[in-house]
Amino acid sequence: MSYSELVKELKLENRLMAVTRVHAKDEKVNDIFGCVYKRFERVLNGETLVLKEGSCSCGGFDHNSGLNDEKPKIPGGFGVFLSYGSDQQWTPPGEKFKCDPQTADAMFQQLPKDVMDGFDAIRFEPYKEGMKPDLVVAFVDPDQLSGMLVLHGYNKSAYDTAIATTVSGCASMLRIPFAEMKKDQPRAVITGTDLAQRHLIDENLVALSIAGWEFNQILDITQECYFHSPVFKKIRLRIHKDDAVPEKKYTSLA
Repeated sequence: MSYSELVKELKLENRLMAVTRVHAKDEKVNDIFGCVYKRFERVLNGETLVLKEGSCSCGGFDHNSGLNDEKPKIPGGFGVFLSYGSDQQWTPPGEKFKCDPQTADAMFQQLPKDVMDGFDAIRFEPYKEGMKPDLVVAFVDPDQLSGMLVLHGYNKSAYDTAIATTVSGCASMLRIPFAEMKKDQPRAVITGTDLAQRHLIDENLVALSIAGWEFNQILDITQECYFHSPVFKKIRLRIHKDDAVPEKKYTSLA
């Protein structure tokens, strides 16, 4: 399979983002306000974004992306914030994502640490054919997600080749996939599902974060993948429902 075929069949033009750990001294570092997710549309449309510790006004970015392994310092405590909150002055209301502070704190402690491997910044840019980034993030609707998951698991016998997590959007897009990419069989990570960030993302989109070297393996899949099977016909028509795409002929019966 070629890159152009992947983009064409799953309609992924301007939907793929390359993520690479870099040294800040070698890059033009940006400073941004608010959630990094607000900038991803601009990245997909051609901008390059480089962030180091402290360059994003959202304090959670440093701790959840992997740039800083310390627990976020939140008035009242991280665990209290993620659970039932506090009525003390100057403390934010609780998100009620966890049942109690202890569970929230334990969750953070289980996140992978030391994922930056000596790098101190992260570069986001549109994916281009031939790149070798650490991660490739695909912004997808449910049909495209299904297609990407099948491709990622094509040459694997395991059933859990992808995971969905209940962590922050930055942790599921960056920290956890950075840890997965070091494994012999990395799992793809479904991201863009953090309830606190969903209002910044199109209601029909989520994202899938894949180790960059595995994404390049996907591009090498033979002509035997489902793109050439009748089982893909109806889904392909839905993916391309707004396009004037000629009906495709398939090579075998379902």
